[in-house]
Amino acid sequence: MIDQAVMLAIGRGMRLGPLTKDRPRAMLPVLGKPMVVRVMDRLREAGIRRFVVIVGEQEGAVAAYLNTSWAPDVEIKLVIQEGGRGTAQAISLAAPYITGSFVLTSTDSLTSVTHIAQLIKRFEDTKSDAMLSLTRSISDDPGRGAVVTLDGSRVAAVTDMPIPPRSYIAFMLYAFNKRILRHLSDSPMLSTGEREMARPIQSLINDDGRIGYVNADWRLALATELDLLTINKRLLREERDTHILSELPGSVHITPPVRIDPKVSVGHRAKIGPNVYLESGASIGEGAVLWDSLVLRDARVLPGEVLHGQIVARTARLATEPEPGLADLG
Repeated sequence: MIDQAVMLAIGRGMRLGPLTKDRPRAMLPVLGKPMVVRVMDRLREAGIRRFVVIVGEQEGAVAAYLNTSWAPDVEIKLVIQEGGRGTAQAISLAAPYITGSFVLTSTDSLTSVTHIAQLIKRFEDTKSDAMLSLTRSISDDPGRGAVVTLDGSRVAAVTDMPIPPRSYIAFMLYAFNKRILRHLSDSPMLSTGEREMARPIQSLINDDGRIGYVNADWRLALATELDLLTINKRLLREERDTHILSELPGSVHITPPVRIDPKVSVGHRAKIGPNVYLESGASIGEGAVLWDSLVLRDARVLPGEVLHGQIVARTARLATEPEPGLADLG
């Protein structure tokens, strides 16, 4: 069984605004843990015990956390990628530590443990060279992506292109054997200076590689401020770490699900929940009312303030749009 994963933990996220002003995207909080650890937790539940984590020059906080604060029964190798030259180059840097078949993922993509386990099992049962995770695009899906053409149970083509409505898209959760390493140099340099994965996968297909796929039951990406709220709400509904770890006045009213970290100050008669996460260092004023919201470290909610669908950071308040229904996420 695959027990190794290569994970990209690079980049601050151009559309995350002030949330990544003082910490990298991989360290943004999801119910008391950094996003990188939430992804790794799910891989670990699916049987992964060895990780090669690729960080950038500015991601020292990721390296420090993983070296001191995570599970004791895993092996972690840290690799530094200078200049952010994309996924294909990152895997090339990790190659000396790859010992066999492996999972490739990133810290900006979260899915279920069930899907990860299905991906690994189908990869092994079919003796494939690669197994891709797929989702369907929506009608207004912006930008480019790895658009997949299917031929029965196999992937016939993978193309980096503008995303057509209702097309199949491969997202960053793959299982590979080591054949993929021979095709990484086939990835062209993009105008951004990056080398991505659609071309190496297509090159593997052209080399008679056996490429399968598994449709994800759901997948959430961390690309915008709204995404951070949506991910936290998803895990609150799963009842993962929905704990109250600070002492609260008896007059505070809690409506679950809620997560309150240690060292959070909450004033009398505050109303909190449902779907609220308060990060360590947050301060909630007397009589404040919050639901469907996040309050991050060192941020303050004023007495009597009413917040709905907002992320409160130390330097900004970010109103969000309504999240999609969970039925639309897969």
